[in-house]
Amino acid sequence: MEQTVDKAGSTMTDDGSRADAAGTPVSPPKPKPQRALTADFVRVLLFTGVVIAHSVNAVNTTPDVVRSAGMVGTMLHLTRYGFVAVTLFVLVLSMRGKSMSPMTFWRRRFGLIVLPYLVWTLVYSITDHLIIQNHPFPSVGIYFHDLGLKALTGDAKYQLYFLLISMQIYLVFPLLKKVLDRTADRPWRVLAAGFTIQMTMFVIYQYLPRPEGTFWYYVYEHMWKSLPMYALFVAIGALAAYHHKAMEQWLRSNVVLVVGVCGIACAFSIGAYLAATAPGDVPLNATTPWNPVQLPWLVGALVLLWLGAMAWDDMRAAGKRVGARAVSWATTRAFGVFAVHPLLLDGMARLGFFDDLNQWFPNSAAVRSTILVALTLTLSLIIVDLLLRIPRISRWFVARDRIPFPKLRTTKPVPESVQVPADDQIRSNQLT
Repeated sequence: MEQTVDKAGSTMTDDGSRADAAGTPVSPPKPKPQRALTADFVRVLLFTGVVIAHSVNAVNTTPDVVRSAGMVGTMLHLTRYGFVAVTLFVLVLSMRGKSMSPMTFWRRRFGLIVLPYLVWTLVYSITDHLIIQNHPFPSVGIYFHDLGLKALTGDAKYQLYFLLISMQIYLVFPLLKKVLDRTADRPWRVLAAGFTIQMTMFVIYQYLPRPEGTFWYYVYEHMWKSLPMYALFVAIGALAAYHHKAMEQWLRSNVVLVVGVCGIACAFSIGAYLAATAPGDVPLNATTPWNPVQLPWLVGALVLLWLGAMAWDDMRAAGKRVGARAVSWATTRAFGVFAVHPLLLDGMARLGFFDDLNQWFPNSAAVRSTILVALTLTLSLIIVDLLLRIPRISRWFVARDRIPFPKLRTTKPVPESVQVPADDQIRSNQLT
């Protein structure tokens, strides 16, 4: 039997197996899991959707546009549920084939998110009093009491609750992984369980009266930030990763059917919103993120986003220029934009920019919304890019390692001793 020696010093026999110098069989190294670029693409779209939702609802508050603005905000509740699904997808995919103790996992994951969460909680607990009108600082005792409560409940700003949800995902993931390993061959049961839990939460919050009593009322006010409210999307994200190849193969084979069903589901939810509202009249229960009639949209739109991401990734893999570097660049900055954009919206509101937009474009909500979204995204990206360059600060604010400033390239002169005579250079070019 012939053997060859590789660079690592092990031998490879003619049947393709490996052995060490003593002839003992050596297991081939496990391939490193590939990064799911589809998930990156969807994540960037979802973070962009957050900025769009908050910008549109910030600048469109008059009765003539409140219905259309409300529909944008309602449909973009997709972002919170999509985040949960993508987070689980990436976690499960990255941990496939790995063995890690819960303590090690928690230390690594919580280290990425706890510090930025606390930093932004502190930032907004200060800037809200400095920037927002008629919101002065309270006494020192009340301020620190409120700060502690906000850190526990994610209420320092309206988007920070999602970091609490992320922490819950990390907390239960070791147990969830064990459950998934035992039940992944029964995906429909897992999905049914997730659907039942989440729909129960939807019904409680949409239709049942709020509980009486201080304690239960307080629990009710914050229970929507807990994982049961997102149970179906926990199951969707985890199962999609566990059956990644099979899932994407099935989607490709049934793309017409999938698009048709998802289109009908989305149309149903949009129609339900329009039926429950009227120009200038948008009931609060029509825009809630836990309205059961919006669940078809939440699932259908997420699947359509994923199909779009798959198509994009296919074109990227085929060598077409479809912005792969831009997606990678945006992925690095997405969390920072998510964290900082409300601060910019508060600042523009304080400066009167929203009023200016309404005066400049009184009859076009689309134009003023587009301008505000573009400006908010641009300024957010500039600030995040600066934060990424500051040593020790980048992890605090944007949960990323520092990216050094690009070095200026300088062309060094060629020493005279190695310069090629002109005649020799010409001959060389002719030969090649």
